[in-house]
Amino acid sequence: MNLARPLKVIAYAAFLGLLLASYVSPLQGILEDRSQVLTLRADLEELEKQNVARERLVEDLETKGGVERAARERYGMIEPGEKVYIVPEQPSAVTCQQSGKGCE
Repeated sequence: MNLARPLKVIAYAAFLGLLLASYVSPLQGILEDRSQVLTLRADLEELEKQNVARERLVEDLETKGGVERAARERYGMIEPGEKVYIVPEQPSAVTCQQSGKGCE
């Protein structure tokens, strides 16, 4: 009888099984890395947009008008002799309905 042939087939099958099994983990890592790359690219794009907006703000604050505008908006500063008028905002319809009171 020729028992060598079935043993060779089993040995080759076992070798191929081990070979394929050794590729599963690296392939999973590659697929996970690809999805992470997409997420990181989206994050990078968002951060680049924020960076552009901040660069514009810096450029604006390097001008006299930009500094004056920031002082007025952020800190409520006024020029000597100016008067400040505070106009209250009208409540929105949603706010009126939520409070349960009629706003008229």
